[in-house]
Amino acid sequence: MRMLIDNRDLELLLEKKKKFIGNKVTVDTMIAGISFLLSVFTATYSDWFGIPGIVFKTVFCFIGILYCAKIVKDIVEMYRDKYNHEMLMNDIRELNLIQHNHSLIAIRDTFEKENRFLVYYDERWDCKLFLNYKTVDQNNEDVIIDRISADLDVDKRKVSCNYVTSRVQEKYSVSHQENRIYNHRLYEVTLSKYSEKMKKDSFVVNGKRYYWMSVTEMEKDENIMEKNREVVDFVKEKIV
Repeated sequence: MRMLIDNRDLELLLEKKKKFIGNKVTVDTMIAGISFLLSVFTATYSDWFGIPGIVFKTVFCFIGILYCAKIVKDIVEMYRDKYNHEMLMNDIRELNLIQHNHSLIAIRDTFEKENRFLVYYDERWDCKLFLNYKTVDQNNEDVIIDRISADLDVDKRKVSCNYVTSRVQEKYSVSHQENRIYNHRLYEVTLSKYSEKMKKDSFVVNGKRYYWMSVTEMEKDENIMEKNREVVDFVKEKIV
């Protein structure tokens, strides 16, 4: 999944969570603390510069006890504040400025060789748009093929899907009436067989109306350019 994060927001998050990051007590640390304490308890210290050895032993035992107490304190805090890498990753995801992850589908007219693409009429946008589906994290291409097969009523064995590229774009969302940030993944889809209905300039499948349009025709359509220019330019740059 691609993310867009403001650097300042990320710095603030890491500053806020810094005491939890790396706050793990390993078995090696506990063994080291116990070993140190046992060694100073059992060791014999000679007098040095007139200072009795028992004084050195007492000091080292005291240090060992403090060290072990610190380990116990860290263990208690570790289990009390169970903040791990997964929770940190979730917090980072919350900073993601990308509000939509969509897969754009460019189906080229291969039966007439007119360099046209399949678009559909979207009622919410009141506009002709390229086919698009919400991007999923796993097996996205398989999901796209299944969706196209169902929407266009074609055998999915006749559908091939190839990833082209992706781009983060900020554009106005008609349905939300505000600027939103999209991560568009562009796919070029090929159908090896078209029904006679699909070979018409305009046709309806499963209650949805589709059109074959060239990019030039889209650029002449003021409604498309007003609402979806970024996507048209994207497809034109990468595929046409």
